[in-house]
Amino acid sequence: MNRIDSSHWLFSRPIAHRGLWNEDITENSLTAYKNAVENNVPFEIDVFSSSDGVLYCFHDDTLNRMCGENGFIYNTESAVLNALSINDKGEKIPTLKEVLNLVGGKVPILIEIKNQPDKKIVERLLAELHGYGGDYAVQSFNPLYLIKLKKLAPFILRGILTTTEKENLQNLSIKKFVVKHTPFTRMIKPDFISISFNSKLKRKYKKYPILNWTVTDKNIAENIIKQGKNVIYEHFSF
Repeated sequence: MNRIDSSHWLFSRPIAHRGLWNEDITENSLTAYKNAVENNVPFEIDVFSSSDGVLYCFHDDTLNRMCGENGFIYNTESAVLNALSINDKGEKIPTLKEVLNLVGGKVPILIEIKNQPDKKIVERLLAELHGYGGDYAVQSFNPLYLIKLKKLAPFILRGILTTTEKENLQNLSIKKFVVKHTPFTRMIKPDFISISFNSKLKRKYKKYPILNWTVTDKNIAENIIKQGKNVIYEHFSF
């Protein structure tokens, strides 16, 4: 039995990928998240743990593209991460705690657990979310995270991320077979499936509510929405 329907925010309100950002506002920055809150827009965030267990909202596993530094975020101590800037305005990598405090339940958040070495990442996420009163849902490409989430916090809405697109698959650090075929669906019992918007997998999951990611063209996004479906989008506003 589905716990959510078409009226739920996951399927009735477009979701801004990495916050509401553009050429003037940096992705995954506190400014991008604040912009989403001020415009009443639900947004997606990515969560990584530092080497000493602090959770950060950051999309890439490496620091090169956003910070100009070598190394993986999950192999770096929080003291080092706190000193890095993600743009020429001196903005820092936000911690999950900072983001939750900023949002304060004003808009829903879609949280993606990125694949990483930290075996306690799910427990750390649940600890951060404990007592948070806002709406949120959790998704991941890694089925083991979702199985653990179901066991530890079955009340949290959970979704499987999947794709068949070569461009997306080559950037993933988990087995491509698992991402394409999601063999653990029955164990996870997902509330929704997040699929790359042009994927051929949609028929396979027709009994599940579907989110379409990540749409970068406003016309494509509007067409998907007209079909009664929802999108995760970036680099434009509705």
